[in-house]
Amino acid sequence: MADTVTISVKLFATLKKHLPPGSEEGMSLTLPAGSTVLDAIDALKIPRDHAGMLVAGDTYVEKETPLTEGLQLSIFPPLAGGVR
Repeated sequence: MADTVTISVKLFATLKKHLPPGSEEGMSLTLPAGSTVLDAIDALKIPRDHAGMLVAGDTYVEKETPLTEGLQLSIFPPLAGGVR
C-alpha cells in the first residue's frame, strides 16, 4: 500500500485564489494515504465553510469521503440565489 495519494483538484469561482500562482485550471495534490476530502480542503487553506459543493468525478461527495489515487476533486463555493 502506498504511503501517499495524489489527486487532481479544480477550484471554481472565488476559490480559485487558493490555487498556487500559475495554476489557473487546477493542480495536483499529494496527501498521506487515508486522507479525506476535508484534509484536501485544509491543505489548500480553504476555510471549511467556503467549500460548499464537493464533486469527485461526477458524484457529489461529503467532506469525510476518503481520497483515492487519481481522483479528480472539484470544489465549489456555497451557491446562493433562487426563487422564494
